[in-house]
Amino acid sequence: MKLIYLLVVFLIFALSELVAGQSAAELAAYKQIQQACIKELNIAASDANLLTTDKEVANPSESVKCYHSCVYKKLGLLGDDGKPNTDKIVKLAQIRFSSLPVDKLKSLLTSCGTTKSAATCDYVYNYEKCVVKGIRP
Repeated sequence: MKLIYLLVVFLIFALSELVAGQSAAELAAYKQIQQACIKELNIAASDANLLTTDKEVANPSESVKCYHSCVYKKLGLLGDDGKPNTDKIVKLAQIRFSSLPVDKLKSLLTSCGTTKSAATCDYVYNYEKCVVKGIRP
């Protein structure tokens, strides 16, 4: 059993070099998608700045609420049911919030997934708001 743990640790360490380069590319792609959604939804520059720096927008418009849904859809992070796919989101969140331990991140994503909203835009907006508040109290 200890051998399995050592092997897993070794694989994680060995792959970390590959992931670092891939993470930078993925983060750049994420930022391009953010800008595409901002343009597509015609979000004001002041609100866009808050959204792209994970800050809350006071009195969000419908476009602001749909921003996260747009980003999630373009990244393939929403399932067929319109709910966030936690496994895929963990990968992105590890890049966005690299200082947070994976187990805490997974727990946070699971608890935020219990958010209730009828509309996809509201659901994803509230989900993202929950995640960011959990990461940056």
